[in-house]
Amino acid sequence: MPDPVSPDAIRTMVEQLVPFNRFLGLELESVDVEAGRLVTRLALRPEFVGNALRDMPHGGVVSALIDATAGAAAALSLDDLALADRVATIDMRVDYLRAARGGELRASAQVMRSGRTVIVVRTDVTDASGALVALGSNAFHVGR
Repeated sequence: MPDPVSPDAIRTMVEQLVPFNRFLGLELESVDVEAGRLVTRLALRPEFVGNALRDMPHGGVVSALIDATAGAAAALSLDDLALADRVATIDMRVDYLRAARGGELRASAQVMRSGRTVIVVRTDVTDASGALVALGSNAFHVGR
């Protein structure tokens, strides 16, 4: 019987089951279930531009990428992905470090602590050149 938190199940959750992720076009790049690490990629579309003169993505897109990626990483702490609908963001902080450049963003999330009812995740966002553009910190409540 396959592991209920397998990389394939995570990919399905990230790319297909969550409607907002589908709308964004979020793609799973890599996942390490045992280490609680997950990396996503987001191609930047014209609709995501927040500063048309500088062709930079809107901060809300960066924030949404952090929240979606961190939520998927938090799900790695669950015994079964069927419980993922019980994971809800209760706190989120985003530090914007520099303007993102290029055609895509990459978010790398790491579960820092997974308790009985709270999971804490840190996420780094880089742009197409590899420059660190934002840091995210999320806390999730798990309704077990």
